Amino acid sequence: MTNLDNRDKTGAAACGSQGGRISLPRLFNWGVVGFFLFQLAVGLYVIFHFIGGEAQRLQTERAQCELHFRSQALEAHHSAGLILLGEFSRLPVLIERLDRQIGQDRVRGVMHSLFLLDRGAVFTLQDAGGDAVYVTDRRAEQLVPRGRTFDALSAAASGEVSLVMDRDGGSLWRLAMPVLRGGEPVGLLCAFVPVDPAQAWLSSDGAVGVALLLDGVPVIVSASVPEPVSTYRLDTAYRGVSLEIALHGGEVDRQTRALAAGMVATLGVGALLLMLIIHVVGNKLYIVPTAKLRSMHDELEREVEKRTADLKMRTVQLSIEIRERRESEIEARESGQLVSALLEGIGAAFFILNPRTGHVVKSNSVVHAMFGLSPWQLADRPCAEAFANSAALLEDLLCPRVIRNNTYVEGVARHTNGQSFPVARYLVPMELRGEDHIGVIVLDITERKNLERRLHIAQKLESVGELASGVAHEINTPIQYVGDSVLFVQDAFAEVTKVLAAQAELAEACREAGFRADLVQRIDALGQEADLEFVLDEVPKACERALGGTGRVATIVRAMKNFAHPGDGEKKAVDINAALENTIIVAKNEWKYVAEVVTDFDALPMVQCLPGDINQVFLNILVNAAQAIGDVVGNSGDKGTITIATRRGEGEVIISISDTGTGISPEIRNKIFNPFFTTKEVGKGTGQGLAIVHDIIVERHGGVIDVESEPGRGSTFIIRLPATD
Repeated sequence: MTNLDNRDKTGAAACGSQGGRISLPRLFNWGVVGFFLFQLAVGLYVIFHFIGGEAQRLQTERAQCELHFRSQALEAHHSAGLILLGEFSRLPVLIERLDRQIGQDRVRGVMHSLFLLDRGAVFTLQDAGGDAVYVTDRRAEQLVPRGRTFDALSAAASGEVSLVMDRDGGSLWRLAMPVLRGGEPVGLLCAFVPVDPAQAWLSSDGAVGVALLLDGVPVIVSASVPEPVSTYRLDTAYRGVSLEIALHGGEVDRQTRALAAGMVATLGVGALLLMLIIHVVGNKLYIVPTAKLRSMHDELEREVEKRTADLKMRTVQLSIEIRERRESEIEARESGQLVSALLEGIGAAFFILNPRTGHVVKSNSVVHAMFGLSPWQLADRPCAEAFANSAALLEDLLCPRVIRNNTYVEGVARHTNGQSFPVARYLVPMELRGEDHIGVIVLDITERKNLERRLHIAQKLESVGELASGVAHEINTPIQYVGDSVLFVQDAFAEVTKVLAAQAELAEACREAGFRADLVQRIDALGQEADLEFVLDEVPKACERALGGTGRVATIVRAMKNFAHPGDGEKKAVDINAALENTIIVAKNEWKYVAEVVTDFDALPMVQCLPGDINQVFLNILVNAAQAIGDVVGNSGDKGTITIATRRGEGEVIISISDTGTGISPEIRNKIFNPFFTTKEVGKGTGQGLAIVHDIIVERHGGVIDVESEPGRGSTFIIRLPATD
């Protein structure tokens, strides 16, 4: 050991004595220091340029996602408010207030219900001229839209949401919905809801600040964020309204500095350990082999590259995961919107039942319109309670607890106004939030039932027409024989009468001349026996009566043929007066015992219509009039009056059929044209007669039918059909 120490000292002295030349170990140590500084510079460049930039990009994507989420939450909240406001805008009491039919006290209760939107909200109701007919308080009166703003809001058929400022500098959401009557705006209903900084889309924390801007000017700033700050802005669906998010940028800088400090510390410790190892080994070997240094350098570079690549890979995977999650959310939202649009497009009412609780979980707007129920009347309520007055067999039709084999059922539902209509119901099993639910699809099949009824009527009329035509043909031929024979007898008897008159003169001459007295006495005896004077007087009258009867039968036969002829399904020029006369003849058996028919026909142009359908309309109304009079006169032997009049109007003909029957009470006057509605006893009426009349006049001929009635005085049905000269 002593020899080695001496040799080390001798070598060191020899190296130091070579003209001040630097020893190889020291040069190697300086090389290690340089390599450490180079690796440090490369690592810091990678951290600040690549990793810092990627972190900044992730922060930007996070801000954009946050803005989109808050914007969608804002729009969803106000869309629900617009739907509720739209439901209230269709209430009849608002139309009555706009027409000045009722006072403010009547509408105050309805407007008070609008506080479902927000307890701090105020409301206004304006007529078509922009005048306020109702305001909740003085603040609402200051916010009433005027001028062009009112015109623009009235023209938005589906409503509009905007941000406004009051005179005190406060900000409010203005939800405007036009009040429509017959598809035309007759007023404007507005709700002014204060902007609440506590809402989800304005919530903030220490690292995130949210601001609501109107035309680029901040209106609400939820919180301030310490410097440094990065701001991001997104325009919402509402005109001039945008959201701005401020993010504290110090987090990214802190993470970047932490990575840099960690790398510096790691490289520093590694370099110190390497230098220590080299120093210890170098004291024995004087120099670290160049190949070993290169190997260590390469290994260190590979480790740095491996860690850098791993960090980049994790960053890319995180970006892909965020993008896929956002795309999945968008796809799910679009799928839901597509299904909702499809169901609403075909007029299908759709709601979801929880079979375990029997509650309605979700419903679309068609349900509200079809059954006359507001959203709050369905929201999380028992199905049997929500639809208590909407169907007779409620559990089988609208509120099933289980799905059996009968997923398709037809039945009759009712609107809240009492109007009944046929529906078809489908059941669809579905899963919602991990639980089994039942989707109920309800379709209004009134049009289909009307088409089926029309087809049935057409087939019935066709069969009746063929039968009536056959019967008329069979009756017409023998009646013609009878008529011709009676006419022949009438003409022949007139000639025979002349012969008998001449014979009487001859007998009288023979009697005066005393010629063949026995023959004259025989002629007188035969004349007295045959009551010749009565026969000569009554036979012409009998022939006239027989000819009148055969003429009457022929008239009835022609009327039956004209009335029962179904036509070929195309409109033809029809003489309305002639059609009414035929109907009066055909239906005479219905009215002749209880009423007298009075006609007052004006000269009318020909009307393009379906002859069989028009005859059916006149027959149904005439029979109803006779039955109404029959209920009044009973078996008393008295008769009422049915008055049928026609008039010519401008581009139309007007037919009125009046009776002196029982009349129609105001409570049921609006229901008489509904299918299946009848006031007659079971077996005497199907509730289809006037429904068929309304369908033929309004739907198939583009006409109008009205009824005027006074209970106890009678009714008048007024039909207007388009006509051209």
